[in-house]
Amino acid sequence: MTTTHPSLNLQFTYAQLLSLALQLAKEDRYRLCRDLTREERSESLKALRDIFRTDELDEETIKAECEAVRQEMYEERLESR
Repeated sequence: MTTTHPSLNLQFTYAQLLSLALQLAKEDRYRLCRDLTREERSESLKALRDIFRTDELDEETIKAECEAVRQEMYEERLESR
């Protein structure tokens, strides 16, 4: 059985939302802030993943490159002693 819930489409200004948020209890304001921040981070992380996504590199290539750089850094440390 499927039930549908009516949805509301309310539009608020920033000042109205701020006024409402400030009426919340301190714990609820903290939770609201945390949830909004989490959502923003999630969107930012998704955008970064989309920017850097590539089919050109596989895990083995990345591991090999990391190992080559580590080896180079190790050899530079040995030479500077």
